[in-house]
This record gives sequence, structure tokens and C-alpha cells, in this order.
Amino acid sequence: MGRDTWRHQMEDKERAKRKEINPIWRGVGCFLMVVLSIAGYYFADWLLYQNEVNGWFQLAQNMIHIDALPWLTTGVLLKFAVAVVFLIISFGLINLVYAILFPVQLGKYDSPPLKPTPRRKK
Repeated sequence: MGRDTWRHQMEDKERAKRKEINPIWRGVGCFLMVVLSIAGYYFADWLLYQNEVNGWFQLAQNMIHIDALPWLTTGVLLKFAVAVVFLIISFGLINLVYAILFPVQLGKYDSPPLKPTPRRKK
């Protein structure tokens, strides 16, 4: 009973079939990336506007208007940086919620977790 038996070949096909994910999840991931990027940009715009009105934290003028890049509009790099931070945090929260709702389950070929052994008394 080597690796070339018919049964082993069928198990390989089943294993490969289980590893494939539904292509719809690629679309969902792309949609989330686009939507969260746009939401991050609008959040950054809102945050900087509210900061200007309420004075929550001080921003240096060099952060808002960069002299080396005069063709950029005022605060666009700061908005981009805040949007990237928003995107990272939101994806982290989505992954955390997904991990809580759907924990990883042991498969057919996974070994069970090690059981703690009691310490010996000396």
C-alpha cells in the first residue's frame, strides 16, 4: 500500500478540495479594504476638523502644510497617515471579532494540545 494507491489518491483530492476557499471571500476582502479605506479618510477629515474647532491636541504647522511638497493640499499627508492608522485598527478589530466568533478547530491530522503536567514536589 504505497502512495500510489487509489485510496490515497482520493484522499489527496479531498484534502486539496477542503483547502480551497470560496472565491466570494476575495471579493468580501476587497470590498472591506475599499470601504474601510474610504471610511478612514473621512474619519481623518472629521478628526482634523474637530481638532481645529475644539483644540484637542496641538499639531505643528509643518505636519499640516509641508513646504517641500507645495503641490499637495493642506493636511493631505496627515489625513493619509490617520486613515492608515484607522485602517490597521479596524482590520485588527474585525480579525479579533472573527477569531472570537469562529475559533480555530483541530483538523483530522492535528495533534491535541498538550495537557499540563503537575509539578513534582521535592
